[in-house]
Amino acid sequence: MSFGSISRLFMSAFYAVAGLLFLLTDVLQETIPDHRLLIGGILLGYGVLRFFLWQRWNKAQQPERP
Repeated sequence: MSFGSISRLFMSAFYAVAGLLFLLTDVLQETIPDHRLLIGGILLGYGVLRFFLWQRWNKAQQPERP
């Protein structure tokens, strides 16, 4: 895998983990007290979307086998 592919995969995992942290823990509770479920859901959804886009991109980059 290339550096670009690894960085895309890392960022999708980063957004998904950040969203889960907002949803399931009280990380940054004092800094962001309101709308934690909304922010966590958006981050988790964006991470999952980036993962599926990376998966499609990665599949398109591989040569077809006869």
